[in-house]
Amino acid sequence: MTARSRHLIAYAAAMIALLVWEVIIAAGVFSRVSDFGLDVIFSLVSQIVCMGVVPLVVLLVLNRGKAKELALTMRYKAPRDLRSCLLICLGMMVLITPFAMAFNAISSLFLTIIGYKRSFPVGTVYLGRGDLLLMLFLSAVLPAVFEEFSHRGVLLSGLQDRGSEFSAVVISAVMFGLMHGNPQQFFFTTIGGLVFGVAAIKCDCILPAMCAHFANNAVSTVLDYSQQKQNAIGVWYEKLVSSNTVLSSVVLFFVLAISVYGMVKLLQYAARKAPKPVSERKLFGLVTLDAYSPDGKATLKDNAFLYATMVAEGALLLITVLWGIVK
Repeated sequence: MTARSRHLIAYAAAMIALLVWEVIIAAGVFSRVSDFGLDVIFSLVSQIVCMGVVPLVVLLVLNRGKAKELALTMRYKAPRDLRSCLLICLGMMVLITPFAMAFNAISSLFLTIIGYKRSFPVGTVYLGRGDLLLMLFLSAVLPAVFEEFSHRGVLLSGLQDRGSEFSAVVISAVMFGLMHGNPQQFFFTTIGGLVFGVAAIKCDCILPAMCAHFANNAVSTVLDYSQQKQNAIGVWYEKLVSSNTVLSSVVLFFVLAISVYGMVKLLQYAARKAPKPVSERKLFGLVTLDAYSPDGKATLKDNAFLYATMVAEGALLLITVLWGIVK
């Protein structure tokens, strides 16, 4: 069995576990638990168990317990260039939230055009700072650790075996978008997945992706808390995103444009610091990735679990979109 097959089996196991857990929640097994309590239970199990323990156990079994070798393969190691890696981490943490907002706005506009009617779940009710700290742990710390483990760790490294950097980044990003199962999140999480994947490969370390993922989710949580509490930050942010004045629109567009430009420049800097690819291919014509696969071409057998997972998650997302249009 190839390394690609082992990693894709582990990733498929994680997604199956996540789907089963979502079905259990939807079936009302925890109907007596409060909404806040249900959020806590769902987050803990989906992150730690489904996207952490399950793929890790499968990988260890299939790799005969070679934990150190697996960690190095999945880039859990010191970066190739510590100084440039830390600069990239810091830059991504600053830029990622407005960058994600830009693509979130685009996806929301597209869904509105095709007639998709969004359903807004009941948001978290923050009773105090303790709830904020808990939600930061659940919504920012856990995803930064476990979603990155399953996607930039297990999946991305597996796709690079019998695959190029380019194909690994693109496919892992699409699967990251599909994993969220939410039409409103698919586009900008896929773009975010591209950014995280490039950073992980070029730095040869998973740390930049984890830092950026944490920063984006943490800022989103803090802004949600601030809006609910109507403190200075919350009031300012609400005015910025909801105001229809020309000035607020110009400011918002300027911030988003600068963030996109900065993120592109940051990834190009990371690419310059990495070894030159054997065979180059440009992502969006901007960032150079290796388009050469030195270990041969993946077979249908190698990709079987990837295709099955992609079809299942893609079908669920499509059904969700169609239901949102016709309801």
